[in-house]
Amino acid sequence: MKINNEIYDEMANHWWNESEFGTMATILYHSNIARFCYFTSILESKFNFDYPKECLIDIGCGGGYLSEDFAKIGMNVTGIDPSKESIKAAEKHARENNLNINYVHGYGENLPFESNSFSFATCCDVIEHVKDVNAVISEISRVLKPGGILFFDTINRTIISKIMLEVTQNWKSTSFMEQNIHVWDMFIKPKELFKIFKSQGLKNIEIKGISPKLNMFSTYLYLRQCKRKEISIKELAKLLDIQISNNTQELYIGYAIKESSR
Repeated sequence: MKINNEIYDEMANHWWNESEFGTMATILYHSNIARFCYFTSILESKFNFDYPKECLIDIGCGGGYLSEDFAKIGMNVTGIDPSKESIKAAEKHARENNLNINYVHGYGENLPFESNSFSFATCCDVIEHVKDVNAVISEISRVLKPGGILFFDTINRTIISKIMLEVTQNWKSTSFMEQNIHVWDMFIKPKELFKIFKSQGLKNIEIKGISPKLNMFSTYLYLRQCKRKEISIKELAKLLDIQISNNTQELYIGYAIKESSR
């Protein structure tokens, strides 16, 4: 099965459509809030960070969800994405909200920036979409300064994630993601990812899960209600209450530090 990454060009105008029921709205309401809060909590609790104008690169920025969040707290943000139409949508939304973000069309496997250019990098909803994870991590490590921090999230390759992929992508009664936007074989186990980190001069510091507070059966029932339009996507997000957890069987999140100059 071939992954459908072209969907991000085809649906770029949906990134900031708050009433949309689909992949983009799910990221916006279900996972983006939890992961941004996690990233900022790490900066504040572990590094006593007060958000000066440090440089951050958002790899696979899409419509600009994380890029905008970090720009709002004072960071100097560059967002890069292979989808030209998503970059256009991100630029438009940033202009409308008076945010100064440098958006670039490009690929994680070949970042068009000098080595040691950024203090921080985010790579979220990306690793499970690329064919050469090693090349992407190598490039991230290259553009990070020594001691720089990579924040990431991706999907674990487990039986649980396979079931949830069926529920969210293939079952007619509950599906909300577009066909083939995820392919289970491309998901990566934490130990596989951390092996790549180590080979590219990155030391993983922490891993956590991202999961709904509800059990799987309740999640299924609410997904059915949302699919039938009995509740909105915003209401669904409140009911699921996506949180940082210790359950890494589906989505997992964490951060790594670049150990040395490359």
